[in-house]
Amino acid sequence: MLRRHLVGRLLPCVLFLLLLTAAGVFLAVKLPSALAPIAAGERLLSLCAALFVLRKAPAESRPYRLFLLLVPWLGAAVCFFLRPKRRVRPSPAAPFSDGTANAVASIAACAGFQSGFAEDVCYFCTGKEMSERLFADLNAAKREILLDYYILSHGRFFDTVLQILEQKAKCGVAVELVCDGFGSAGLPRRLKGQLKARGIEMHVFHPLCPIPLAKLNARDHRKLTLIDRRIAYVGGVNLADEYIGEKIRFGHWKDSAVRLEGDVAGEFAALFGKERKAAPNPSRGGVLCVPFADNAGASLCTGEEIFLRLIASAQRRITLCTPYLIPTERLFSALKSSARAGVDVRLLLPHIPDKKTVFLLSRGYARELMEAGVRVREYAAGFLHAKSLTADGKYAAIGSYNLDRRSLGTQAECGAFFSDEALTAAVDRDFASLWETSVPVKKASFWENLVQTLLLPFAPWV
Repeated sequence: MLRRHLVGRLLPCVLFLLLLTAAGVFLAVKLPSALAPIAAGERLLSLCAALFVLRKAPAESRPYRLFLLLVPWLGAAVCFFLRPKRRVRPSPAAPFSDGTANAVASIAACAGFQSGFAEDVCYFCTGKEMSERLFADLNAAKREILLDYYILSHGRFFDTVLQILEQKAKCGVAVELVCDGFGSAGLPRRLKGQLKARGIEMHVFHPLCPIPLAKLNARDHRKLTLIDRRIAYVGGVNLADEYIGEKIRFGHWKDSAVRLEGDVAGEFAALFGKERKAAPNPSRGGVLCVPFADNAGASLCTGEEIFLRLIASAQRRITLCTPYLIPTERLFSALKSSARAGVDVRLLLPHIPDKKTVFLLSRGYARELMEAGVRVREYAAGFLHAKSLTADGKYAAIGSYNLDRRSLGTQAECGAFFSDEALTAAVDRDFASLWETSVPVKKASFWENLVQTLLLPFAPWV
């Protein structure tokens, strides 16, 4: 009996020890080879969890947090060198009686721009219309021509402008040309020397090589011509053939620009390091105009502040055209708040993408805006490159700003605000014609949602 009792007590213990020994031998043999897939699975699970959590984090901090999670040492270096700058809120001023115009003028004043009245303002629905008037104004220049463009590309448009500039330089007109090192990377390097020999000063903003990592995304995205400090062209039109329909890319290229004439146009001279011709007289008649601009990497984003003010002031209707929609948190919230408050907010985006990743992100933001009541359509006849905002049929802002975080934070941009019902009506008519022929935003597929989720943490850098 005692032997049976001992066997009954010891057998389970022996079996348990044998099982532990077998498990130990198995782990000793198999564990090293199994560690790699286990570690990979753990990293993949962590990445999925991080992407899920980062959707709720402030957009500007998402790339930095993701880098810290994936590659801590490299991520720390990226955070130090590419950290976002603090924004500075403008101080109030009161140059006009109109509340919205007064607020916009105050914002621009903080960036050093004075408001005034333009003697003449003309809105162009296409780059072709703008080019014809631009050629005439360039030929009529008497003292100075200043140009600042993101893209310069040889073709009928740019070559015609160059011919006029060379002729005016021979006549003693001072000519300066600024372009971006990335946007105009296709230009031959010898062009700068050739133009200098013909009396034209050319400057390249942030050439691609060499350039510090911190400045890689800080581009000169402006589209600006200033003639005799009396006539200014601003908008989305670059000096390349696709912008005037001479070269077909993505179908019909829809763009817009505005021409303003008067002393107020001279405010843009500061962007070229020039003194303004004269301070605009706010008491003179004409179209109330507020020039504004941002330098690359500036702490104050004048454009975003002005757009936010226009959106907040609208009581009935807001229209927006933009090729890229990756808004800041403040702009995104403002659009949703206006729509929920009953304002008719309408947004036009491209249906044919030029950059697939940006297009997918734009659609993701657009669908979220639609859930809040914003009406969104896509321009299907070609590529929509126009950049405009109107409010209540009275206020309009036109310039080089896209509604993305690069334009609203890191790039050099310029634009003009107008308080004028006739000009705003022209912009709204153009918008209405596009709206009627545009198509609704498609419902997202599973794969599109997946790609958007993967891209979203990097949205501030796209």
